[in-house]
Order: sequence, then C-alpha cells, then structure tokens
Amino acid sequence: MLSFATVAATFAAGLASFVAPCTLPLLPAYLTIVSGAGAAELTDSRQRRGFRGRLLAGSLLYVAGFTFVFVLLGLTAGGISRIAQGPGTGRVVEITGGVLVALFGLAIVGVVRVGWLERVRGIRLPERLQRRGVGGAFLVGVVFGLGWTPCVGPYLAAALTFAAISSHAAAGALLLVAYSLGLGLPFIAVALLYASLPELPRRLNRLARPLTIAGGAVTVALGILIATGAYSHLTSYLAQLSTPH
Repeated sequence: MLSFATVAATFAAGLASFVAPCTLPLLPAYLTIVSGAGAAELTDSRQRRGFRGRLLAGSLLYVAGFTFVFVLLGLTAGGISRIAQGPGTGRVVEITGGVLVALFGLAIVGVVRVGWLERVRGIRLPERLQRRGVGGAFLVGVVFGLGWTPCVGPYLAAALTFAAISSHAAAGALLLVAYSLGLGLPFIAVALLYASLPELPRRLNRLARPLTIAGGAVTVALGILIATGAYSHLTSYLAQLSTPH
C-alpha cells in the first residue's frame, strides 16, 4: 500500500529538483520560451504585466508536458518491478532500492559521482519550437522531460526508485505525479510572480546550494531507512497514528 510518507518524500524530491543549481538559472530562459515573449519585453516594466496570462498558460502546458513523460516512466518502473518480483524478493527490492536512493543522495551532495546521471541527453529544442511560445509549451515540457539535466538527475532517479519499490504501475504513476507537482508548482508560482518580480529567479538562486545539500542529506537518510527496513516500520506507525480509534 502506498503511504503518505512515500508520496511526501517524492513530492519533496520534486521541490529539491526545482531549486537545484542547474534549474534556477534557466528559469528566465524557459519562461521566455513557453510564453513567446522576448527577454526585452519581459524586463520592460510597462510591457511585462501584459504577458502574465501567457506566462501562466505557457507554464501550465510546460508542466503538463514533463508530467506526461514522468508519469509514463513511473508506470514503467512500478510495472516492471511488479512483474520481476516473486515470493521472497520484496525485501531484496527494498534493500537494493534503499542503497540506490542513498547513493543518489550522495551524488546530489557531491560526495560521489554517478557518471550516467551526469550526462545530458542529446535532445535540443528546435528553433521552430522555441518560437511557438504558448502553442509549443507542452512539447517543450515533453522535450525537457526526455532530455533532463544532469544535476537534478539523482532526484528523478530517487523518485523512480520509490516507484519501483511500490511494485505497482498505478502507484508508480501516482508517485511521479507527486514528483512532477513538486517540480511544477514552484515553476507556475514563479511564472505568476515574474511579471511583478523579474528579479525573483536571481533571489531564489542564492538558496540553491544550501537547499541542495539539505535535500541530498534527506535523500541519503531515506535510503538508509528503506534499506534497513526502518522506513516500512515508520510508515506503519504513522498510519496507525492517523487512523481514528
């Protein structure tokens, strides 16, 4: 059964992905692409307020695009794990998954290097797609989900590991929805505020490193809890507390 703690942890991984050092600096560029407004127009105080609706519509479609990709990945991870599991293998999956999550956490902090997570897939936005603005925002989100960026790869990998541990395709899809919301809701919020506070991405960027370290440490802790079996006991205890007697 999918626990609230697992959903919350996956949502937190999405939030951590948003504040990763390679995500925040790209916000102005992505907002320009998905809204179709030029950088000069968005920095002009007299014009940028008129683009608020386009910023919101573009960001919603953009988030829907990468959510579509991530949900498919979640379905796959949960479904494959369900098929692969046999009698007595559930604990093996938990131990393996916990070790991987802890490894991804160490990669987030920078203690270890995971080469395949640090590679940027060779997917670039075509010029025609960049010029379509709101009309192409969903496809931009799909391309973002497929291409991804190396410094937030460990967070996505941790979310997919949670999906695999769930051992159900539907649970895996739900977890990746939670991850996408964690990543997407702040993006939408910034899009709403960008017209009034164009300096917001730069201000948020100052928090990137400390939040990344905190997120990595929490991810390592979750991995250890999962591998030792303490996570299952913790979620069961929390479920009992939330159940009315």
